[in-house]
Amino acid sequence: MRPILHPALSRTWRDESTLQVGATPGLALVVGGLSRPERAVVEAMTGAADLAALRELAAELGLGRSAADHLTELLLAAGAVVDGDRLGPADPRRQPDRSSAGLLARAPDGGDDALARRGRMRVDVHGAGRVGAQIARLLAAAGVGTVAVLDGEPVRPGDVGPGGYPPDAVGTPRRRSLDPLLRADAGRDTTAGQRPAGPSLAVLAPTGVTGREEAADLIRQGIPHLFAQVVEVTGVIGPLVLPGRSSCLRCHDLHRTARDPHWPLVLDQALRRPPPEPACDGALAAVVAGLAATQVLAHLDGYTPAAVDGTIEVTLPSGLPRRRSWTRHPRCGCGWAARDDETAQWET
Repeated sequence: MRPILHPALSRTWRDESTLQVGATPGLALVVGGLSRPERAVVEAMTGAADLAALRELAAELGLGRSAADHLTELLLAAGAVVDGDRLGPADPRRQPDRSSAGLLARAPDGGDDALARRGRMRVDVHGAGRVGAQIARLLAAAGVGTVAVLDGEPVRPGDVGPGGYPPDAVGTPRRRSLDPLLRADAGRDTTAGQRPAGPSLAVLAPTGVTGREEAADLIRQGIPHLFAQVVEVTGVIGPLVLPGRSSCLRCHDLHRTARDPHWPLVLDQALRRPPPEPACDGALAAVVAGLAATQVLAHLDGYTPAAVDGTIEVTLPSGLPRRRSWTRHPRCGCGWAARDDETAQWET
């Protein structure tokens, strides 16, 4: 092992005997009462010396060899140290993402395993308008191995924007237009090799309809899925549905109906007669795409996203996100035990 003070964390000495590694809550570690010899051992954690060499240094400084092990274990457990022997070759474009994944996992490999897992996963993006296109590109850039865009509609002028389509893409099929952009974002040919048999997760970013039919089908297949869209001046991220385990969009509709009996009528008419010129502020679309991508990556990396049993909502002009909790509804079939002759129907 070659201990290295985490290259993504700041290192400051609060005084001669107190080291602070990191600066934000949840990651920052303060180690006090360090003697000058112990400080010298910590400062030698640059990757140039392995653990055996650090033990010899500690012995030369009069600390005893076990002091090097103690300091290494303390810093390693807090995620303040990585193992130089476990760090793979650094891709400069992936280094920030690797560091972020490593900090979250407090992983001694610096995040290599997390990025490798992402690289074996597939995410399907249903709907690639102004929001969906950005989500797809963010996921490709974050190292997701396969990002499959399921949208053959032509790029519209309103789809163009930073992080999405360039102006010369107007008129070309969305899927075809995104393919070279996704390859460039990923830094590799995303079509090379064998795709995973099925998606690890699907994103529903509808551009004209709400995606309820696709969601019902995904529930029947047991595929986790996330909604992300802009409605008027509000961005809505969620729910992230874990079929059979968390609330789905139909659960939300049933809860809304309990509070407003006219909701099914309003929803039905809104689906059949959408506004002719829907609003989708460019900055709000970017916020929604970014939050949606974080929820997807949290799920892929093994964490519980905030959008499970909830929605994250961002409304202009303040743009301050808030989370709303949604429980599973007892009348929704998404939580019933599956039977061959009975499947949940999406009805309003």
